[in-house]
Amino acid sequence: MIKFIVGLKGTGKTASMVSQINGLAEDAENNIVCIEGGKRFDGQLPYTVRLVDIEEYPVKGYEQLLSFIAGVIAKDYDISHIFIDSIYKVAQVDSAEGLVDFTKELEKLSDQFKVEICMSVSDDPSNLPAELDSYVDLHE
Repeated sequence: MIKFIVGLKGTGKTASMVSQINGLAEDAENNIVCIEGGKRFDGQLPYTVRLVDIEEYPVKGYEQLLSFIAGVIAKDYDISHIFIDSIYKVAQVDSAEGLVDFTKELEKLSDQFKVEICMSVSDDPSNLPAELDSYVDLHE
């Protein structure tokens, strides 16, 4: 399952994501990875959540990010949830161009390995391609 939390800056996307992660972390069965750009979530999430600062790795673009995520899943076969805070920042892109193909490939990984993936998108929802509408949770 893939889900996007979409809204402009300051609309509560990060707070929503932190709340979701903390709720899921209460269940010891969940194995959660959070990929962020920088160390925004330090101190906001329980120690059981694996924080990955993408800035520590040479990842640029959706294709490289997809490969990186596949590697994370391969390393830890029992991941239940992956959260990506600010997909444009993490992928080092400026827009939704390429996001549809990335999402389709990511969904294949999600389905194959039974991993729920949630990403925040700092953008006006009208800027996203219509093909992504079914994945979007608006935060306005």
